[in-house]
Amino acid sequence: MVRSSIPTLLLMNHWPRPLADDMIDSTTALPQTHDEIRAQVEETGDLLIRVVTWNQETKEPPTPETLVKHLFPECMYHIIVVGTQECENTFAKSIIFPTKEKWESTLQKALGPEYDPIRSHSLQASHIIAFAHKSVLPLISNVRSHAVPTGIAETMGNKGGVGISMSIGDSTFAFLNAHLAAHHNQRATELRVREFRKISKGMATNLSQQKDGNNIGSSNSTGSSSNYFDCATDVLATDHNNIDEEVLLDDGEIISSGPYSQYHHHHHHNDDHRTDAGPILNPLVELFNFVFWFGDLNFRINGTREVVDGMLENHMHDALLCNDELTMLLRFNRIFAGFAEGPLNFFPTYKFDYMSDHYDSSHKRRVPSWTDRIIFKSDANIQLLSYCSAPSIRSSDHRPVYATFRGRINVDNNQKFKIPSAAIGGGGSSWETKNEGCCVQ
Repeated sequence: MVRSSIPTLLLMNHWPRPLADDMIDSTTALPQTHDEIRAQVEETGDLLIRVVTWNQETKEPPTPETLVKHLFPECMYHIIVVGTQECENTFAKSIIFPTKEKWESTLQKALGPEYDPIRSHSLQASHIIAFAHKSVLPLISNVRSHAVPTGIAETMGNKGGVGISMSIGDSTFAFLNAHLAAHHNQRATELRVREFRKISKGMATNLSQQKDGNNIGSSNSTGSSSNYFDCATDVLATDHNNIDEEVLLDDGEIISSGPYSQYHHHHHHNDDHRTDAGPILNPLVELFNFVFWFGDLNFRINGTREVVDGMLENHMHDALLCNDELTMLLRFNRIFAGFAEGPLNFFPTYKFDYMSDHYDSSHKRRVPSWTDRIIFKSDANIQLLSYCSAPSIRSSDHRPVYATFRGRINVDNNQKFKIPSAAIGGGGSSWETKNEGCCVQ
């Protein structure tokens, strides 16, 4: 009798069905006219939100038609927020060429004329942009953005987060896109937790709607931002003239030699990451009604390549989930308290060979992992409708991940929202802002 290398009970495991877009009830599609959409939101308070995260590996993105097919079904959402990492250029090239105009233009073509950009913000190669359906623009106010670098010397943006906050009706929102530290070891995991904490604290301080309720679209960051309400732009102030792209690896990490290695490898922190230490609650959870934290968070599946490959081949989903770092942190680490995640029923999104469905076959043979994630403030006013990857988009070594939410916002039906007039300005979108709400061109 030949003994199987894997117990029979484990071989009986099956991979659960992903919570993909085809699981969403078709009745969630938006009504036909702007007046109907706006009236529906004001009457029910229901807002459909789409969040997408994608590490593009500096590769050329697919066509707008492909994005529509796999990431942005038409006429489905009131708010769309897209976070990208390694967008358009490498970190080093993004210091010289920080603009993400090409990517923003591609997104606009995909979404079409019914959606207007609210604000975008870049931190070197990381980027976030928020769009709103024209029908709900008058409900939006207090738009802000901010960047928190956590990379070289903890002042540069090879790693870090970018965020956008806003009010929609009387409810407050925070959207955060991050690229956290790479690598598959205990030290890297602890560094990711520190970065998550630092970014959360920095965003809470600078994006809080409680600071100035009438300050629409202000920005204080070490990155660059575009506000499509007031066209405000921040200039990258840090001196990066001495950065040599040769010292950067493919993931933006720093080799052990070079002028910045002393910071990256030996900069110690006093944070204690035991479950009984640290803040009781993430500050963002207390400050905003809705929080969406997403990006290439780089958390890994604990195990060797051979073991994880075997689990994937045998569809041992439960075993993989039990060894996923972020799943454990969401359950046991206080800084993640108040956050939830949808079911990880899609296959690990990293790392793929170029234009294929095969996991890394290079000499590094990285362990397949769910590095690309979307977590959100767990609350009775939020419902997750979909959470899945887009495996057909193969231009990067990561797969894009999307989530759809239905949020119940507070709308004061007695408040009259103005339809503002367009500002006069040259080049690109120009908006005039009002304290009552957003502005329509």
